[in-house]
Amino acid sequence: MEQEPDVIFLSREHVDGLVALERICFTMPWDEAQFSRLMNGEHFKVLGIMEHGELKGYLSFLKVRDQAEIISLAVHPDSRRRGMGKKLMKALLDYCRIHGVQWVSLEVGLSNVPAVELYTGCGFQEVGRREKYYSDTGEDALVLQLEMADALKLPFSQQV
Repeated sequence: MEQEPDVIFLSREHVDGLVALERICFTMPWDEAQFSRLMNGEHFKVLGIMEHGELKGYLSFLKVRDQAEIISLAVHPDSRRRGMGKKLMKALLDYCRIHGVQWVSLEVGLSNVPAVELYTGCGFQEVGRREKYYSDTGEDALVLQLEMADALKLPFSQQV
């Protein structure tokens, strides 16, 4: 039986894989310069799942003081529906608990039902909407937020 891949922190050596996955998953992908610039800073972090030497999923976020903002979450189409998004979210929330994060926020497209279900299943709640947020589609975004104190109150069986 094959071992379940672990979530790791990605570094600049993973930028090519990030760019390749972005191109597969998003209509307006980030390029190498964008990732490299942010990865040089102290606030931008990327969690990833590698499988057979290939990046299969990642979650990028900014952490400043007691707040975190999810920037992007992507899972390769061939690896979806295998729990990788949930595994990345669990790793993020574990990191947030350890590092004193009080609030986690994000924006997600209204039509991205699998992502909305993932986030709300983790305890995120809608706190607003941004009209025509996505410039490529003109779609509105839901603004979701999780108060970490609320996440810690969930019974263990409901935690990510």
